[in-house]
Amino acid sequence: MVQIELASYKNRRHQSCTTTITVNENRTGFHIMNTNRRSVSRLSRYRSALYRFRSYDVKWVFSEQIASALGITAAQVRKDFSHFGVTGRRKIGYPVDQIIEHLNRLLGKNDRNRALLAGFGPLARAVYKEYLSREQDVQILAAFDESKGAASRTDEETGLAVLPISHLINFAAQNNVRFGIIALSNGLAQSALDLMVLAGVRGILNLSPVDLKSPRSCFVNTVNIVREFENVVFFAGKNSAKKRVADHA
Repeated sequence: MVQIELASYKNRRHQSCTTTITVNENRTGFHIMNTNRRSVSRLSRYRSALYRFRSYDVKWVFSEQIASALGITAAQVRKDFSHFGVTGRRKIGYPVDQIIEHLNRLLGKNDRNRALLAGFGPLARAVYKEYLSREQDVQILAAFDESKGAASRTDEETGLAVLPISHLINFAAQNNVRFGIIALSNGLAQSALDLMVLAGVRGILNLSPVDLKSPRSCFVNTVNIVREFENVVFFAGKNSAKKRVADHA
């Protein structure tokens, strides 16, 4: 039955959107259409900056102060805040505690988000140990081993349940899992995504070095370390070129 459904799904899947996110309603009840990924990624930066302000007992903050802390413009801060329903008061600024609460709701920080980990090799283990096991809003219920003949076990180092990947669909459905993380090699990553989609997973973080195809019902965010390093090299070289020009001016 799973093989038939999987074949049918593969025939109709398409590339997921990589430039915008279109949703009808967010966690606070207002509508967001065609939200740019970069503006969403800035929410986490705003949240971190606001926590720093609060650690210094700051109650109200201006967009210029947030912009200075993050190296962006005050106009960008105001635009993002307006887009996500963050309001302030003229000549007083934005209430730090209320904005933090608002951003926590938007980013799901008040929830216990159940997720699965596809793959349990060195990368997956490092990500789980260093990041996921410490996050209060992320609950990794199990990891799935793609090796042939893999048996269910409990990892001694992390205490995480590691199951054969053939169990993924039933496990996700039984535990109402809506999020997944893929840390597998090129040839296995797409198959893992297909299984997650069939199980009802609606959001996936892809750590494999390939772009995966998914239906519109499932949002996929790919983090490619090689591409990110290429960006570092490009922009570092661009800044060095500007400095050389300035030095010779």
